Amino acid sequence: MRDTENMEAEIEYDDEEEPSFSDPEDFVEDISDQELLGDVLKDQPQEADGIDSVIVVDNVPQVGQDRLEKLKNVIQKIFSKFGKITNEFYPDTDGKTKGYIFLEYSAPSHAQEAVKSADGYKLDKQHTFRVNLFTDFDKYMSIWKPAALDGGPDCRDQYSVIYESGERTGIFANDAKEPIEVEERAWLYCAFVAALDRDVCAVVSEGTYLATFHQRGIALWGGEKFKQIQRFSHQGVQLIDFSPCERYVVTFSPLMDTKDDPQAIIIWDVLTGQKKRGFHCESSAHWPIFKWSPDGKFFARMTQDTLSIYETPSMGLLEKKSLKIRESSE
Repeated sequence: MRDTENMEAEIEYDDEEEPSFSDPEDFVEDISDQELLGDVLKDQPQEADGIDSVIVVDNVPQVGQDRLEKLKNVIQKIFSKFGKITNEFYPDTDGKTKGYIFLEYSAPSHAQEAVKSADGYKLDKQHTFRVNLFTDFDKYMSIWKPAALDGGPDCRDQYSVIYESGERTGIFANDAKEPIEVEERAWLYCAFVAALDRDVCAVVSEGTYLATFHQRGIALWGGEKFKQIQRFSHQGVQLIDFSPCERYVVTFSPLMDTKDDPQAIIIWDVLTGQKKRGFHCESSAHWPIFKWSPDGKFFARMTQDTLSIYETPSMGLLEKKSLKIRESSE
């Protein structure tokens, strides 16, 4: 009889309406998940696609397959100090590395430490590493380039005007009716690289950069709002020239030159700002000093009876010797 009563009691309980744990319709949460579960949330896995653990190392020696393993050992020795390297990639062409590599670490923090500690690492006289996070390269893709002059009705050439006794510089887009001001800055001296007056400007085939001259060097500007992209320190700089591919800029100053440390002419890497090589200069009367190949892979310098051809990016003398030639004007 008691068992029957217990069974009936259980049935009656099962028939009761269960309490609701839902919030009222007008309820407003006044505490965040971070406040409530801070210790738990900080340890949760973070969504990532892996590229935040990848670094790009530029100015790495270009080597053939016979020296590749030795190069890899050197790179591992330098960069494994910052964390475990899980993957590496050495781009090459025709059996020779291209001068930059990709390294992937096991954690983004290791990649960040590598950038912080190894950027500017001097491997030897010709190779100083520039190290960036792979995710940072978006900033290098934002450099604006004007459309070609024959690209359509909306394409306009641009030019600079210096006024107010050199205190201000305006950038204008040429127009059939009247010039359109694109940007205006308080620059002391300005040269638009797409202009044609070599006395005050440097000519660049692509017209990507605006170069400003200063007592301590030059600065490059670019993009829609002409933001500063790079600076090059060369005291008393007077002349500049660009390689056809715009990868390198050449500066000349008559103030800085010694027998053991040529500084009159300096070739710079536009992207990294690194000094690639210095040269003596007996005379700047025939500027530009160098003749470049259309692809920017070679450049040549001619003296009275010598022709010297150099290759990039090493800036080394081709076949380690100059050519003896008869007098030539080209």
